[in-house]
Amino acid sequence: MNAIKSYGWLLKVTGAALILGLAIFLEISKDGESIVSVFIGFAIVMYSIVRLVPFVKTQKSDLIKTINIIEITIDFAIGLALVLIPLLIEDGFGTGDLFRYLLGTYLLLRGVVHFYSVSTHNEKSDIPLFIFHIGAIVVGTIMFYESAINLVILIHFILALSILSGGYLGFDGYKGYSSYRHQKTLTMPARDEVNDIPTDEKVIPIMDEVEPEQDHIVS
Repeated sequence: MNAIKSYGWLLKVTGAALILGLAIFLEISKDGESIVSVFIGFAIVMYSIVRLVPFVKTQKSDLIKTINIIEITIDFAIGLALVLIPLLIEDGFGTGDLFRYLLGTYLLLRGVVHFYSVSTHNEKSDIPLFIFHIGAIVVGTIMFYESAINLVILIHFILALSILSGGYLGFDGYKGYSSYRHQKTLTMPARDEVNDIPTDEKVIPIMDEVEPEQDHIVS
């Protein structure tokens, strides 16, 4: 476990590289539009799984707990549909209308459930959460009525988000590596002590020569 903590910076740097690499691949690939649906679907599925158990354990209101469990179940189904439709159907989402409706439903549902939970004083919010869920409601509503929004626009958005996320992970990994090097330097000796005396030779101590005492002649 300590080794994993010591090399956590390496995982962050690797994650940053993967995120940026995927975003750039989506931009330049001809299949980027179909891949982005799978990418978003997996993100929704993973977020739903991660939310479920901690939320049920920590939420004290049975009503809010039930509403969120229903929302998480719907979110999971939407994410699964976004993953499977491009993989199983040759034309995928076609014009993209079904994709807009699915993603718009997810965003609207997440925003409405969040603000309802906050309004009943069973959940707390902060500025980042407030801005995100306001944006989710606005974007989700637009997706139902604006057909001009397609997967290409989302690819550009994912690229921008990936640059921010990759930059954060990369910088955090840089700080982790700096801390790792600092700790490693502290455990190293200040200098190497080299013993030049061969171990297989006897060492004869050098003693000062003492002049022999002369007999005192008494005349």
